[in-house]
Amino acid sequence: MWRIRFQQQQISLVMLLIFAASLGFARQKQLPSVRWDAGAAGCTFERGDDGRYRWTMTGQNLTVSILMDSQELTKSRRRFYHLLGAYVSVTYNGQEKFEFPADVRIDFARHHDVLEAYLDPAELSNKLQNDVDTLVFETERQIKKDPKSSEEKTERLREYEKDAAEFIEFLSTQSLEPVEQTLNPGNRESHGWVFFATSNKWVGPWKEREDFIISVWMKDKIWQFPVSLPPSPGDLILRKPDD
Repeated sequence: MWRIRFQQQQISLVMLLIFAASLGFARQKQLPSVRWDAGAAGCTFERGDDGRYRWTMTGQNLTVSILMDSQELTKSRRRFYHLLGAYVSVTYNGQEKFEFPADVRIDFARHHDVLEAYLDPAELSNKLQNDVDTLVFETERQIKKDPKSSEEKTERLREYEKDAAEFIEFLSTQSLEPVEQTLNPGNRESHGWVFFATSNKWVGPWKEREDFIISVWMKDKIWQFPVSLPPSPGDLILRKPDD
């Protein structure tokens, strides 16, 4: 009997320690937040003639901007893995140094408030390259079974490989690197594109209008940007034609 009671006490102690640890972690992560608000001091909004929206919030020694295409929902449906993209820019105006964690997250407000961190561009590139290699193997296998389909399948494969190579190049040169960066008077800005997965089972297909909260996590506070797409009828943009 005493052994059973002793084991129960051990289990209770372990559970208590786990709870205490998780509570401590939660408290550690409860950072204050500042939220972009139209008309508020330091908050600006721009509509570009390229069809993009920019939300900017300026605080002491720091300016954070989020840029998204007004047609991003449509574009994401055609992008690899239906990724949702945004451009993030952080500018430090102080004279000391600032540690930028490069931690950007999105809250899918109309989909159970699913929270996602942005994808590591190197891992995303590797996944896409592996999928290309798999498609090459599968296409060759299908052509051997049906040689008459060679031209059609080869052309389709080449188009896929071309699009994949361009996106991999974009990820390697235009992405925000997911590593802590030190900003200072000699290196004031960190910027780049971030992509979020939308394959979570709780997200599902896009609704006619979507609300997101894009959060840029710093060490001392969270900068939050509420975003709604597509634009409302009174908010439409006339895009400038490409040259």
